[in-house]
Amino acid sequence: MKKENIAFIGGRGYFSNYGGVENATREISLELAKKNLNIIIYGVKESTQNLVAKNITTLGCPKFIYNLFGQHGLILFSVLHAIFFSRPKVVYLFASGPCIFTPLLRLGGLKVVTSLRAIDSARDKWGRVSRSILKVGEYCAWRYSNTFTVNSKEMVEYYNNKRADVVFIPNGSKLDNSSAYNIPKEIESKQYFLFAARFDPVKRLHLLLEAYSDLEGDDPPLLVIAGGNSKDADYEKQLRKFESDMVIFLGHVSQHELAPIMANCKAFILPSILEGMSNSLLSAMINGKPVLAADVPANSDLLDNDDAVFKADDVDALKIGLNKLSIDDDFCLTLGRNLQKRAASSYTWESTADKFYEAAVGSL
Repeated sequence: MKKENIAFIGGRGYFSNYGGVENATREISLELAKKNLNIIIYGVKESTQNLVAKNITTLGCPKFIYNLFGQHGLILFSVLHAIFFSRPKVVYLFASGPCIFTPLLRLGGLKVVTSLRAIDSARDKWGRVSRSILKVGEYCAWRYSNTFTVNSKEMVEYYNNKRADVVFIPNGSKLDNSSAYNIPKEIESKQYFLFAARFDPVKRLHLLLEAYSDLEGDDPPLLVIAGGNSKDADYEKQLRKFESDMVIFLGHVSQHELAPIMANCKAFILPSILEGMSNSLLSAMINGKPVLAADVPANSDLLDNDDAVFKADDVDALKIGLNKLSIDDDFCLTLGRNLQKRAASSYTWESTADKFYEAAVGSL
């Protein structure tokens, strides 16, 4: 493919550390930029704009639009700008909500590669209207795109009867040694389990807190909780009842702030029952950390290790797993090494970017 413009729409921008879409956009674009491509990344307008790395340009939505209309305004601005001004050869459209604009991009004469990161409409946090919008976005993603991609094998099976040519493209992983952030003082030099996710009921933090509160032994690792952004104040209030010297709530942390916290944890815990391919799990794996995750298909496929999973929604199974991690250092070391080898061999951003490149070529 000649040096063409390719655009990313769906996240808050190259500089944002909001979540998995932003991280994937940044890492994939950095790899694609090494090829003969000009990369355009749409997002919220920042003070640092334009050329951020070789072959990568950011295009920012004016902040007054984002402040008035939020993510919906950002995505609509990006779509209209792509159709009428930047005219990329291919648009990568990430996540359920933004994918609702797939037909508009196609009507505008652009090729579209959609990427669903999870079945977002299945999350408990949405009301009826929001869930309906997400379902429409998921429909548009597979129905109207030139190339339709997902990031878990479970989602391939789910959508295969709707679109047989659905493409599986896993997330990548890499060690983040560039963070200038330090570990918070309240957990520095201490052993701790780490949970990092939004306060969404599907993440099952309440299950983890219940299991942890009943751990055996006199000196278990701390439980450190990095997350926030709850849309349910009552649910967050319920979670924070467990806060203590042993259960520490850090609040929302950025990806770069999380890196040293992840690198120094004893184990990473993910009891979530709804996942695509978890960036947090991949981060724990590439850091050589033992993991304990609910055995939902996306997690089980990613980890491929029975020692790293427990029966989903089973508080007793979770408690047994936590106790094992708490007292058996040899088990932790072996599990961490095995997961690190798997991440390094099977899940790299270079490989992920190559597959997205192939998807772009296939859409032309």
